[in-house]
Amino acid sequence: MSEPAVARVDACTIALVGRPNSGKSSLYNQLTGGNAHVGNYPGITVDVLEGAVDLPSGTRAVVADLPGLYSVEATVARDTDEGVARGFLDRLREGTAERGGEPGRFIVVQVIDPTRLALGLRLTRELAAAKLPLLVALTHEDVLASEGHEVDVARLESEIGAPVVLVCARRADSKDALLAAVDDRLRDRDPPEPRASFDPAALARDVVRDVAASDATRRRRRLTERVDAVLLHAVLGPLLFVGLMALVFAAVFLVADPMTSAFDALVGLARTGLGRALGEGLVASFLADGVLAGAGTVLAFMPQIVILTVALELLEASGYLARGAFLVDRLLRVLGLSGRSFLPLLMGHACAIPAISATRVVRDPRERLTTILVLPLMTCSARLPTYALVLAAFFSGHSALFRACLFVGLYFSGIFAALIASFVLRRTATKGKSLPLVLEMPSYRVPQASVVARKAYRTARRFLRDVGTTIVIASAVLWTLLSIPMPGAERAPDAPAIESSVAATIGRTIEPVTRPAGFDWRIDVGLIGSFGARELMVATMGVVYGVEGAEDEPAPLADKLREAKRPDGTPLYGVRTGLALLAFFVLACQCMSTVAAIRRETSSWRWPAFVLGYTYALGYAAAVLVYQLGGVLGLE
Repeated sequence: MSEPAVARVDACTIALVGRPNSGKSSLYNQLTGGNAHVGNYPGITVDVLEGAVDLPSGTRAVVADLPGLYSVEATVARDTDEGVARGFLDRLREGTAERGGEPGRFIVVQVIDPTRLALGLRLTRELAAAKLPLLVALTHEDVLASEGHEVDVARLESEIGAPVVLVCARRADSKDALLAAVDDRLRDRDPPEPRASFDPAALARDVVRDVAASDATRRRRRLTERVDAVLLHAVLGPLLFVGLMALVFAAVFLVADPMTSAFDALVGLARTGLGRALGEGLVASFLADGVLAGAGTVLAFMPQIVILTVALELLEASGYLARGAFLVDRLLRVLGLSGRSFLPLLMGHACAIPAISATRVVRDPRERLTTILVLPLMTCSARLPTYALVLAAFFSGHSALFRACLFVGLYFSGIFAALIASFVLRRTATKGKSLPLVLEMPSYRVPQASVVARKAYRTARRFLRDVGTTIVIASAVLWTLLSIPMPGAERAPDAPAIESSVAATIGRTIEPVTRPAGFDWRIDVGLIGSFGARELMVATMGVVYGVEGAEDEPAPLADKLREAKRPDGTPLYGVRTGLALLAFFVLACQCMSTVAAIRRETSSWRWPAFVLGYTYALGYAAAVLVYQLGGVLGLE
């Protein structure tokens, strides 16, 4: 649950709005001293940071740092960054955004990067047309001066009909100047109404004057031009971008894996200690293997999510992320997506959970939904243990080169399936006109460590709060299915207890349906267990066949699968079964964490149900096709 919103009886609200990379978050940190709380707004999945400040008149105010906003007129999804910002402004305008629901005074402070004044003034014109009480804060004053420019503040105020303050987020006196301007605007009984009749491009040209640029600025401009000539090159640019992204995600795994192992060790110690304290029994097993195992799954994702967040924040704040989206936009347009979707799709190869959260950068609501719906098809790292088990069990007689090519083919099959699915969805379930890609090439800047650290902290807390609880609950339910005996079920004296479980009963019930794909009830039970996490397929099959530690050493389980026989002595599984199982795993959404993340981002169970439905249907159809075709070709 979010921390309580700050000061529910405050007299006014200061809403900071602005385009991404405008310097808004830095200004917020300066105004509030980094004393941020996440506003508790039901139904909102994107953080709105709040901090209390005192105005010069003594009035207590709440500063709300809204997500990046390009427009208040274009159609966007309400649960995107931009949609949340616009919804907040709507509630302010309706007099319901004050905590407690009582009407109160408010002011909208639009933060503009004056080095890109024309772009910022487009939003100013829309805010003025919406008749919002407006004050404009021009940030990056130091950058503007170093580039040899200055702004005619008085003329800009006159043209837009709203106060304008020139500030520098890194300078202490900027806070006092801005708060004084806000106080004056709030105390004005007859404030002028902002005008929406100006031309942003013409006004920007009129109010920005050129002065002598420093030698350092000229050198920086030349360096930027030379760097962009390489990074934005039509051929070399995309290759460098993809290569850099691959290095980023490789580095993430190198850093996250030791931390994940440490969390696993801590959870293992906790489970051992719990077993010693409570002994053996269903209660101890439920707490250790159900609740604590679910918590371990949550902690296993945490390092990846935090490190990926830091990496992406660094890329975005440095100015490179926008350039990467521009480079791949033309290719993705063919599939109904844009360059903004590339990064979430690439992140999906590491983990779908942070990738689904990263879709908030996609402004087009239909494109964002499409990206969310196809992300489960990307080959994430959790599929690898199952792939390794199947390759070892069913393809041990083939060469290492054959198995390596098959492994690579599985990766590309996931990518191909996601691209085809996006192409189909954009013409069916998410059909509609796409918004154009709106990008600005920000200046290369050094990211602020404090801003990046706070973003990583908020992401981790949000994951624990919104996704972690769902994972723990689902883990407990899965434990129940795999561990509780089915009333009336019988099993052989030496058979594992799982054979009489609820899951085994379900597996036997659906076996006639899965038999055309080469699956028996044992594989069905493994598939049920893998819904907790894809890698649990190996551990669950190990329990079914009485192999301890199969998740750490799959070779004995692979031997068991190869040696399994039917009553007539023929092999129970063969190459056809292995291929069918791989085809199913490439397509089916076998991950409760992914379902929880989709539920959170779409604020509905409709779309998680849709994902489960279409991916399982595709996975089953592909498995049946592969198994039956293998029989026609004479495979075992």
